[in-house]
Amino acid sequence: MDPLYNDDDGEHRIRVLFNDPIHKEEIVGNKNIITQIEETKVRTNGAVIIIISMIGIIPPEKQRITPCAVKETWVDPTQLDLTKAKNRIKENLKRQFTSILPQAQKKISRYNDRDRGPIRVEMDCAPNKVFSACDQVRKNVGKASRVIFYYNGHGAMSCAHPSSENGRSIWVVNGTIMHYTEPDKKRYIKFETPSILYTVVSLTNLMERLEAPALYIWDCDNAGLIVQRFNEIAREKKEIWKNAGRDTPEPRFEEECLHLAACSKDQVLPQNPEMPADMYTSCLTSTVKTALHYWFHQQKITNIHIIDCIEYLDNIPGKYSARSTMAGELDWVLTAVLDTLAWQIEPDYDRFKELFRNCKPVGLLFRGHILADRVMRAYNVAPVTHPRLPSLAGHPLWRSWDLALDSIMTELSLRKIRPSRPALHGQISTFFFDQLTEFKVNLTQYGKHDKVDSRQLPVLLQMLMSAQYRTETLELVGKFLDRGPYAVQKFLDVGILPYIRQLLTTPSRDYKYIMVLIWAKILATDRRHSTADVVLNQPECRRFFVNMLNDPDMRLQTRAMSCFCLSILAKNSQKNQEILLGENLIKELDDCLMDMSSPNKSSKLQNCAVLCLANLWDRNEKALWASVRANTIDNHVIKLLDHPHPETRTSAVYALGTFLNTRRKESDHGESIEHRIASNLLKTCGDGSPLVRKEVVVALSRYVQQYEQRFQSAAVTVNEEVMTIRQRVSICEDEESVSTSPSLNKKLALKNTLLSPQSRLTSGNKFVETWKCLKGLEKDPHQEVRELASKVVFYIEKNIPKLHNSRKSSETAIGSDSSPESRSSPGSNLSNLGLMGPTSPIVYHYSQYSSKRTIFGKGPKFEEFEEERPPTHPEESPAQIVKTEFPDWCEASFAKPLLSKGQESDPNSELFVHNQIRDRKHAEKKRKARAELEKRGHEKIEAQIFGIKHNSRPHRVNFHPFEPYIYVVDDTYCSILDFECSQTVHKFECCGRRGSARDAILLNPHKKPFLCVVNNEAEVFVWRAFEDPQTFSLATAFKAFAEGVNKKIPMILNYGEFTSNLFVTGQLKRIVSWNLFKETRYPDIQTMTEMPLTAMTVFDRTTPDSGDQQENLLLAGFYDGVCKLFDLRNPTHSQIVQRFGESVRSKSTSVVNVHIKPNNDNKIIYTAHSSGDMCFWDLRKSRCGGGQSRYQPLAHEAPKTLSVVNNNLKTVAFHNYAPVMACGCYDQGIRIWNIWGDKLNDIKFHEGFMGQRVGPSISLAFHPFEYKLVSAGLDNCVTVYGKSTQPQSLRY
Repeated sequence: MDPLYNDDDGEHRIRVLFNDPIHKEEIVGNKNIITQIEETKVRTNGAVIIIISMIGIIPPEKQRITPCAVKETWVDPTQLDLTKAKNRIKENLKRQFTSILPQAQKKISRYNDRDRGPIRVEMDCAPNKVFSACDQVRKNVGKASRVIFYYNGHGAMSCAHPSSENGRSIWVVNGTIMHYTEPDKKRYIKFETPSILYTVVSLTNLMERLEAPALYIWDCDNAGLIVQRFNEIAREKKEIWKNAGRDTPEPRFEEECLHLAACSKDQVLPQNPEMPADMYTSCLTSTVKTALHYWFHQQKITNIHIIDCIEYLDNIPGKYSARSTMAGELDWVLTAVLDTLAWQIEPDYDRFKELFRNCKPVGLLFRGHILADRVMRAYNVAPVTHPRLPSLAGHPLWRSWDLALDSIMTELSLRKIRPSRPALHGQISTFFFDQLTEFKVNLTQYGKHDKVDSRQLPVLLQMLMSAQYRTETLELVGKFLDRGPYAVQKFLDVGILPYIRQLLTTPSRDYKYIMVLIWAKILATDRRHSTADVVLNQPECRRFFVNMLNDPDMRLQTRAMSCFCLSILAKNSQKNQEILLGENLIKELDDCLMDMSSPNKSSKLQNCAVLCLANLWDRNEKALWASVRANTIDNHVIKLLDHPHPETRTSAVYALGTFLNTRRKESDHGESIEHRIASNLLKTCGDGSPLVRKEVVVALSRYVQQYEQRFQSAAVTVNEEVMTIRQRVSICEDEESVSTSPSLNKKLALKNTLLSPQSRLTSGNKFVETWKCLKGLEKDPHQEVRELASKVVFYIEKNIPKLHNSRKSSETAIGSDSSPESRSSPGSNLSNLGLMGPTSPIVYHYSQYSSKRTIFGKGPKFEEFEEERPPTHPEESPAQIVKTEFPDWCEASFAKPLLSKGQESDPNSELFVHNQIRDRKHAEKKRKARAELEKRGHEKIEAQIFGIKHNSRPHRVNFHPFEPYIYVVDDTYCSILDFECSQTVHKFECCGRRGSARDAILLNPHKKPFLCVVNNEAEVFVWRAFEDPQTFSLATAFKAFAEGVNKKIPMILNYGEFTSNLFVTGQLKRIVSWNLFKETRYPDIQTMTEMPLTAMTVFDRTTPDSGDQQENLLLAGFYDGVCKLFDLRNPTHSQIVQRFGESVRSKSTSVVNVHIKPNNDNKIIYTAHSSGDMCFWDLRKSRCGGGQSRYQPLAHEAPKTLSVVNNNLKTVAFHNYAPVMACGCYDQGIRIWNIWGDKLNDIKFHEGFMGQRVGPSISLAFHPFEYKLVSAGLDNCVTVYGKSTQPQSLRY
């Protein structure tokens, strides 16, 4: 608590109502779920390698510098015999491509003939060799796999030569020339006539031979021209296909063929003698070595000390596969750099997945192209790709790579100078540490709802492979995923999922909890079967989550997330359900619920466990009977229907509904379980949470679907009995109107008996009771509950007129409750029942009618509140038309932030700061008000500062405690008025369409005020943000009590802020109590009297000297003038601790109002009676004795009494802090008194010229913290009085 927030009343302990996500959020599922089916990944399993080197020959029209680049695959042919050089080049290329193609490497050993393998290498070959290689490799790998076609044309003519059809052909060797130079001669021979050595291979023929999909690598001059011509031919083929009638498969060469070209159109390859001639190929196949040579030749110009490292360029200590060595560290850093640069190429990341993730060989080659783009552009050559990728040669991340190289090469130089220098342990470069720090800073500097820069994700992927950084990296990944679905989408796109799955097989206790969080985030967003299969296909992975359920070392939140993961894995998949059942998941969930049986435990874990059970039961009979044998339903799920948290109760109802929805083979035991579940669901029909009631309707609709015929019979029986009741009530009222005999009382008693709940319907039949519940829910105060119930009722009632006229006896129609034949089947014929003819009327349930006697009528008039029922398709079942998104909403909650605090608890959030400022402002206002108002016992309240003429008669008016507003409640509307600005802030319908408002109070006025309204049907509506037309909404609506609504007894509301208890009157002998925080009904308070209750107030607080001990008192006044004080901490039978007012009772007067001041340190109770007497009762004069309460009955001591009017007191208001009270009388006036018996002033006329007389007051209220009074009268005038002298007026 803020130390500057001085709260003497302990208001910091007041719980804010309806502040959970289940109340503030829309109950819908996650809209960002990934459900699309992944495209089939194309594998690359073969390669055709064509090398036209023509060592010793200078092709026509080709210029070469002296000296020039001669190395091919890091082999210098001038230093070797010609045949050996050619063989070495072929072997190196084949080895490099074999390492790129792991699938091809497995197949090579199967073929003894090297020409039949998946990789064919042809050097200085003729066209027939090229075609043969293409045909053989395509046949070997199949038509669905991708083939790499590599063309090295360093010894061939330019593709821009006119003889090559301007780029539509490539040059190969003429087959008639076998030997073009002597093996022992190391000199170049130049031929002027190209046809002697070269011939062309058309791209069209090459495309037809190789087919698609394919990856073409062009390492030759004018390579970009080949790519351009290739795509032109592909478009021409597609156009020909369209014009030919599309009888053959569509050619997709442009879409399915990828290209990597060493240079653009009209460019020649670099000939720097310090670099290899196949510089582009080296970047693709030996990235680290090429990057080292490029770095060395760039650095040696400015750094002379780098010359010492020339011997290490081809001999870095260690292995590239060992990350702990220098070579391994270089390979690791370069892979992270290239992967990160690839991640930043495409903004939508679809192309990233296609080029860098879906196929490993393609990803390796395209990452090599990123390096080649930097290296080649340094020599003024721009590589080309299809699809086109932007250049990243100048990206700042290359500086990090250069820094890592500097660090490692510097370390090597120092070791060369000082051989005794000790070896460094761990990594030499700080690349990964720097990237990790940058990502950590990004997570902290962005707001919770801002999108974090994800460019370091590929680096994190590489860091997961190292045990040194794994734990810290996983924590950062978890924090990143906690940002929301967009973070999960990026996480999946970057391709970390396989590495995360691998960690499940060997989890460490250091990061178990964060692994559960990561998978919960993934499964909350990604619902593709492939993601679930990643977990379920390996026993170690699924056992990881099962073992976490009852791990005592794990936090409850972690166990709940593990349970959620299992729930998602079991959802909508019978195969997955069977796998999880094999892991004994039912028993684990049963043990989990048994461990969490205490309501004080985590309700989140209970919700997840019950939802997991529901997903296991869904259309899986094996799981159902496993739970029945474990007695999970009775021991755990049904008991959760009484849980204090509405979300947990809703989860339990949903699980039971899923149980009812799973059709099983006919069995008496199964049906008895169904009936027991339905009976328990009926007990929750009156739950205070609309969410629970909606799920009850959905669950009962499954029950209705199982026994459709039985419910149609029950509906007919109910309607016939309602018609019988109507006839008997009509007879009773007719006799009542004409009879004067002494037997009239007996007839009235008969009428009351007929209308009693016990005799209205056939009792003892579960189908009738369920139908009664559904008909009652059809008139629920909450609209969404009404709509769902109406769909179920309409589904049954629409088929009743189709029954035949011949009807069996009702006993035969209803039949035995447990008969297997009673279960209906889809499309069953109902004509054999014959319960009602086609013209028989369908009447509604008795609870929809209120009987009224017309003056000249012969029978009662029944007011029918027709509900518009949504149309349904004739073949739709209740399971199809009645559903909610509650389970989807529960799953979506795991896609929201779980690690961070809510905005109301986060000191850095704007909402937290706003609430702190609000609380300080309110506390300061209260402090000043108390000090000032306690001195105003002699000041008059007579100046009218605001006045209106309301449309209809108000029932209740009151002030907003901290805003210049008053709220006025009439039969239908609530109006929020600004009495300072004289304007209407908001006006809305506040109590539904079925009743008229009778009372209204503010809930939690010191925190987030809610307006609570009760109507004459005992329906309670709670409105959130009622003063704001843009954000106001219905927080909850429920029926305070459904039985015995007596409209002659006044409906009175009162609320205890510290206990969150709402008290409602409207019945004899009891006060109904609801806990709004739990949204459950508490035991009723027995008043022990037949007199109606006319006034009530609650006094609950945490006193400064009692710590957390609360005083919880309720003071009630009755129609006979008696007042009773209840101590609600006592058991029900001993709650009445004070009874007084017997002396006032002798005057035949009723209690108008009762009051206990908030700072009631002097223990004074104020009561006002209709006789005009104001009584002040001193609790300190009570006799203290033993027992559970410190209050004992008074010995009839006479209280201090003040007579303010003579037998015409209508309404009274007491100020909370000022010692004044206002009395509204029938003689059209308001009188202001202080508690010492001094009359301060009278208010008899409205201000203004020819001001009219003040009408009889209906409602009076003082401002809680100001010296103001609001009044509402029978003349519909609402007026605010105070010390202001400026009159205002407002009309609607």
